[in-house]
Amino acid sequence: MHKIVILGSGAMGTACAKIIKENGYEPLIYGINENELKDLENGKNEFYFPNVSLPFFKTTSSLEEAIKDADFIVISVPSAALNSLFPYVLEKLTKKVILINTCKGFWPQTTSTIHYKLKEISKNYKNVKDIVTLIGPSFAEEIVKNAITFVSGVSENLEAIQEVQKVFANTFFKILAQQDVTGAEIGSIYKNIIAIASGMLAGLGYNINTQAALITLSLREIRRFNKIAGGEEKTLFGLTCLGDLILTATSDKSRNYTFGKNYFLKNEKSSKKTVEGLASIKTIFEKYVLTNIVELPIVRTLYNILFLNKNPNECIKNLLKISPNKE
Repeated sequence: MHKIVILGSGAMGTACAKIIKENGYEPLIYGINENELKDLENGKNEFYFPNVSLPFFKTTSSLEEAIKDADFIVISVPSAALNSLFPYVLEKLTKKVILINTCKGFWPQTTSTIHYKLKEISKNYKNVKDIVTLIGPSFAEEIVKNAITFVSGVSENLEAIQEVQKVFANTFFKILAQQDVTGAEIGSIYKNIIAIASGMLAGLGYNINTQAALITLSLREIRRFNKIAGGEEKTLFGLTCLGDLILTATSDKSRNYTFGKNYFLKNEKSSKKTVEGLASIKTIFEKYVLTNIVELPIVRTLYNILFLNKNPNECIKNLLKISPNKE
């Protein structure tokens, strides 16, 4: 039987482990939080999923033990940890492995997307068969309750995607193959940005009509940025962008949406949980907007509010004023 390792004992790591366990495998979860690991060994994860019964998992706090003889490694750690974690993982591989990435956004302190950076760093390691990134509308909280969920398995290598499909696919969790890596990652990055903007509208007291308009019009901006990045336009209308955008930009279960909402509603300027959209706003604005490569009004508006502390109501009003007169 395949040895399948989950790096990360958080929400998505736990959700992936549950799918794999219920598919008849015995995943090993690596983590650094001893309380979470103890919970997982006892069929729960109280921090992320209070009052939810889970399978009993095998866990370890030894990264070397986890990686040894692995066939599949699911990378489900905060993106900030990748710089230190990933090179160590590569050095310790003992056999050929498929890496399954659930991290989204840009690689820390760079303008490279996470999937491409993982590929770049691992290209000289013969034990890496390939990397598949899972992207799509998929709250971990829903996955652990066996809600029917469709995501994209993103890789240029169709055979690698198919191998991952065999491990994950069941009656409630489906992986669709997507080989346009650039378009998939752009959609995934941008939906977190729009989720923050949509949440801010809610926090400032705007109604759902305004949120729906913003989300719809944001597709113009996403298409513009995707064209610059080199992604295929049709990809934006699949699970990795439109599907994920609908979910993430409208739900209180979304970390990015909730951050935007509470930024004004509760005056919370930071979050204990990862808010991927924050770093993406800064990266895209500084690399593409500030240098006049492309104008992205939503990104500019959010940057002005979050990083320049400009008046949010004025910024939002100005954004809505520049909406196009024709569809």
